Amino acid sequence: MLGGAVKRVWIAALAGAVVLGGVACGGDDDEESTGSTASSTTVAPTTTLDEETRKEEAAKAAYLAYWDAYIRATANPVDPQLPAIQDLMTGDHQRVVTGDLEDRRAKGEATRLPPNSRLEHEILSADLQADGSVHITECEVNDAIVYNVASGVVINDDIVTKLATATMVDEADRWKVADSTVVRRWPGAVSCGE
Repeated sequence: MLGGAVKRVWIAALAGAVVLGGVACGGDDDEESTGSTASSTTVAPTTTLDEETRKEEAAKAAYLAYWDAYIRATANPVDPQLPAIQDLMTGDHQRVVTGDLEDRRAKGEATRLPPNSRLEHEILSADLQADGSVHITECEVNDAIVYNVASGVVINDDIVTKLATATMVDEADRWKVADSTVVRRWPGAVSCGE
């Protein structure tokens, strides 16, 4: 019996480590039917993330997925309706970004990353708000090259660093970018504190 309790603690600890790594989806991982509920109720609170942290982590993951999808949507051929990006935006932000992508496609422009790209989105903070949204602050290094698809002529190859904020909202159990604002920008790849 003691070996079973130790095994449950080890499994629960392992499940908690997986959740902390951002791999698990949550749920009932440490609820085993063993005939005894005492050990599972004592172990669970120490191995699961609290609701606030889970929401913040899920919002951060969705925010980074949004930027990955944005890079794909702006590459040749530019795709304003790419499901991967449309599914991660909402409201006015979705309308504005979709419009910008449509303008870029109409102009015959696309983006590509240079060899050894320094593109980075470092989330500095993610804070759950009273209204249930998550406020994100990030430092972005952007070295994407904007070019004319037909001629190959480079339109913009500046490297910039931006301090930005975003609001993530949960719509039907899916985190989406509701707005995004650049607070400050610097030329080159620098730390946002410089």
